Amino acid sequence: MRDIRGDLQDRAALLEEQINAQEAQFDTLIEQLKQEHDTRLEDLRAELDAVSRLMELECRRLENGGAGHRAPVHEPVGQAVHQPQQHVQPQPQAQRQPQQPLADFLIRKLNEAGAMPRDDLRRLALQEGYFADAETADRGVHTTLINVVKAGLIRQLPNGNFAPATVLDTIRLRRAM
Repeated sequence: MRDIRGDLQDRAALLEEQINAQEAQFDTLIEQLKQEHDTRLEDLRAELDAVSRLMELECRRLENGGAGHRAPVHEPVGQAVHQPQQHVQPQPQAQRQPQQPLADFLIRKLNEAGAMPRDDLRRLALQEGYFADAETADRGVHTTLINVVKAGLIRQLPNGNFAPATVLDTIRLRRAM
């Protein structure tokens, strides 16, 4: 009978290398998943922040407009679970407050000027005082445009510009309902 201890040691070394390779692959995948998770959470938190700012603007607009009622302010959901509640400092007031909801403003501008790209609508919303900065304006205008398109009040053209809904669009929308 021959001595197989050397073969067994080689086999054990090979198995240890495979185990180490699997552990390294697992660690790499975990790190990748953590990064993807953090990125997604960051995006969601930024979107939540934009929606919260929009709600604040709408509340201020209703308070300043004398509408007589105040929209409820919702606390951001899930922030306390993932990070400690941050003290929100008041935003500096824009020189003038918007007098109508953002959706109505965008529809009015499209009806007045015709088709426009999203960047022009964002710039107009910034000038009108709906947003304090370009990043928030970009997210807020984009979200509002998507909702207004879904409602059938405006349409997105094949080139990406937005245009007022035509009478035919409105008729088709009503028939679809």
